[in-house]
Amino acid sequence: MTTPPLAASLIVRDEETELAGCLASLDGVVDEIHVHDTGSTDRTPQIAAELGATVTRGQWTDDFGSARNEALAGWSALWVLTVDADQRYIGNPRRLREFLDRTTADVIEVVVDNAHDELPYTNTAVHLHRKTAARWTGRVHERLVTGDGRTPHVVAAPREAIVLRHHGYADPTTRTGKALRNAALARQALSDAGTDRVLVARALLDLGRSLIGAGRRQEAANTLETLRELFPGTPEWLQGTDFLARLVLAAGCDDVCLVLVEQMRAAGATRPYCDWLAAQALVQLGEVGHAVRLLEGIREVVDTGGRRLDPRALTELRSLMGRLVAVG
Repeated sequence: MTTPPLAASLIVRDEETELAGCLASLDGVVDEIHVHDTGSTDRTPQIAAELGATVTRGQWTDDFGSARNEALAGWSALWVLTVDADQRYIGNPRRLREFLDRTTADVIEVVVDNAHDELPYTNTAVHLHRKTAARWTGRVHERLVTGDGRTPHVVAAPREAIVLRHHGYADPTTRTGKALRNAALARQALSDAGTDRVLVARALLDLGRSLIGAGRRQEAANTLETLRELFPGTPEWLQGTDFLARLVLAAGCDDVCLVLVEQMRAAGATRPYCDWLAAQALVQLGEVGHAVRLLEGIREVVDTGGRRLDPRALTELRSLMGRLVAVG
């Protein structure tokens, strides 16, 4: 039997309104589509089968990494494209194949354009891997590791070859529901982590960011403060401080935000991002001139987790400052 060069893998549950659009976007892109259903009560598995996907069934065990590994069992492919039902492929399939043919890497990150009910953003995430070279781990915000658990070497696919458009956070009710689910999974991951400091730090970060998305701001702040106290000097500390700075900024605690921003600078966060955060706090404190100077020359805003904010975030802040200067 010939091994397909590229297959798509999805884990789904109750996605009858999303699945057809996702599979249509993969037409002509992949050689096979494998859909692993984790307990749908709607027509999701039937729709997948009607559209030509190979369908398997399992049970949801509150573990995304485990579900993704189960979805990979029993079939072969050189490369796997992992997608979710609320994502759509955009790109040039020929360029994608050319890239996969020449790369020596085992794991590939791709650009993900995220719609969001507050402000869109772009990030990169691992969505392509050689099937035999990596496996998934993590209950929530799962990641790929090598067979022996190490972090793999990752390269980026060119944007013209593949972009995944994700609209799962465009509706606030849906986003809140997913955040609550992820918070519950993060709590389980924290319990599972035991004394493994790396896993504890990751679980605290996942829990804090999920609680923010769920609107549980005080719980989120407490969680992020715990992360900062226990794990100084780690990447999780930096991202946790970033989330906390944005949280206190939204709460109007501008002086606290400025202190956190300076801590982020000292820990290696980029100047443009720190200046963008500080400028917002300064505007709220009435120091508009200082904020204007900070934003001079900034063309894009990328946070500590690599998420590139929609350019409108910068445009709207500059517009606000312009109006304040005009009336001042």
